[in-house]
Amino acid sequence: MRLKHLANKILLGDTKKLVSAERSATTKLLHHLKEIERRKLYCDLKYSSLFAYCVHELGYSEGAAQRRIVAARALAEMPEIEAKIEDGSLNLTNISLVNQFIEDPNERREVLKEVENLTKNECEKKLFEITGKEDKPKDKKKRVSKDKIQVAFVLTDETMAYVEKLKDLIGKDLDMDQLVQFMAKEAIKAVEKSKFKQTKPRQSLSPAKVGRAIPASVKRDVYARDKKCTNCGSVRNLHYDHILPFSMGGPSSNDNLRILCSPCNQRARIRAGLTRPETKHELRG
Repeated sequence: MRLKHLANKILLGDTKKLVSAERSATTKLLHHLKEIERRKLYCDLKYSSLFAYCVHELGYSEGAAQRRIVAARALAEMPEIEAKIEDGSLNLTNISLVNQFIEDPNERREVLKEVENLTKNECEKKLFEITGKEDKPKDKKKRVSKDKIQVAFVLTDETMAYVEKLKDLIGKDLDMDQLVQFMAKEAIKAVEKSKFKQTKPRQSLSPAKVGRAIPASVKRDVYARDKKCTNCGSVRNLHYDHILPFSMGGPSSNDNLRILCSPCNQRARIRAGLTRPETKHELRG
């Protein structure tokens, strides 16, 4: 685009018009994101969350995606801020900061009024004054090579004492990477053992004999087969899901069960007509 021929006044005026159009487009985008989350539509594209959809499908950076998601939820909670976003008195960064500092929705509404037209630095200062909070050290993660990530975080004295005690019990001179790997593996084993209890192999129950309650042996077999959400691949918040819904005659048998994460499970129920999309937005997630 060639702009050298534009007069100064026209260039400045056009720029202001573009900024106004950008803000208007932003509020429309926030409404679209809110509705996509309500319907869990990102699951149809095999994403486990609205955040993953924004990053991988829409191409936003992690920070930009998070700011837009927070603002979309804030807009659902407080429709009156739409005009503030469009006129520029509230920006996505400050909305996100208020969400980090203030948990109570009613208090958040009042605080947003106090951070209008403030820079990020001014907003942070105001929020520290209002809440009396101290800035907590933030966890940091940085890739330093093809297969290594540098992580920095703060532990309490109590947590560090547990770490040292574990190292003593293991009796090996492990570095932090080896220790974290050991702890993660043991924790995963414990959770899987608790959540998907092993039972002695037995003959599969016929569909006619299987009710809504899923037998432990069937759970074991289905988990061993799927291990993760069969739609998006997530390993968080997993649920057993009837492919043909139980209310429609679907049995609790191996071939009619699959593992889905919570959002994909909700989306499957919406598509089957078993539930309607949430009419109230999600505040956290």
